[in-house]
Amino acid sequence: MGDRIGLQRFIRFKGEEAMLSKIRESIGFKFEPYVVFKSLKDVDPSVETPSVVVFLASPEELSALVVLANYSRKGVENVIIPFGAGCQTIGIFPYKEAASENPRAVVGLTDISARLYLKKHLGSDVMSFAVPWKMFLEMEENVSGSFLDRKTWKRLKGGESS
Repeated sequence: MGDRIGLQRFIRFKGEEAMLSKIRESIGFKFEPYVVFKSLKDVDPSVETPSVVVFLASPEELSALVVLANYSRKGVENVIIPFGAGCQTIGIFPYKEAASENPRAVVGLTDISARLYLKKHLGSDVMSFAVPWKMFLEMEENVSGSFLDRKTWKRLKGGESS
């Protein structure tokens, strides 16, 4: 019954119920029994390996994360923005990407229902950027010497004058 109610709410964002069923099938995802959210500073990679790292980012920070995600990788489609609920874009889609050979990051919080709820907690200028752990480590390796050390980024963040 609860699943049916969720579908009825979601149908207003995606035409008809038959489309929703096809979307759910195409995701092809097996749910894990639990998910743990914790601050990255509390993760000890020698004890546990995260599947996904989720950032809440301003437009400027999101821009930097997208650039960094593409910095040392072939192609220009290393970040995706799939249609889906808020929980799908920080959980299901990036978790599925983590299992691929060349995982991509997932931009989220595009779900207007989630945005309405989170607006009072996070403000209206925040998006999510969920990156599989393997890709996060690549991005972390690329920080030093990258555009993040350049004047453009520092000026954008307000740390250096024109």
